[in-house]
Amino acid sequence: MPTRKQKRRREKDRRHEYEYVYVDDEGQEVEVDEAEAHDAAPTPAKTAKAPAKGKAKSGGRTPREPPEPSWSRSVRRAIPWQIGILVLIVLVLRNSPLISRLLVAILYGALFVPLMYMTDRMVRNRWLKQQAAQPAKDKRPKR
Repeated sequence: MPTRKQKRRREKDRRHEYEYVYVDDEGQEVEVDEAEAHDAAPTPAKTAKAPAKGKAKSGGRTPREPPEPSWSRSVRRAIPWQIGILVLIVLVLRNSPLISRLLVAILYGALFVPLMYMTDRMVRNRWLKQQAAQPAKDKRPKR
C-alpha cells in the first residue's frame, strides 16, 4: 500500500505535462513527437523491474567534479581528525606520561595532512580517468 507521500508524488506526476526532448550530436535540444513521447514515457509496470544480477547501474546521475587537491584544504580537513586523535590518545593511554601521549598524538595528527592530500589526489585522478573513459552521451529523453 503506497504511503501518503508516494500518493502525492504520483498525483503530481499525473497533474503536470512533461515536455520530452532529445539532445542531438551538436548538443541542441530537439523536441519529440507526441506519439514517441507517450511511447518513451515510463510506466509503473516498466519501471518496477528488478535490477539484473552482477551488473552495475549504467544510468543515474554523474558524480560531481572533485576539487583540485591543495595543501590548505588538506590542513582544514585534517584538523578535526587531529583533535579527535589527540583526545583519544590522551584518554586511552593513561599509564604513560602526558608529554609522550601528546607527542604521539601530534605525530599522528601531523600524518593526517599528507594522508588527506593523497586521498584528494587519488579521488581527483580516478574521476578524471572515468571522465576520459566515458563514451559520448547517447540520445536519451530529457525532462
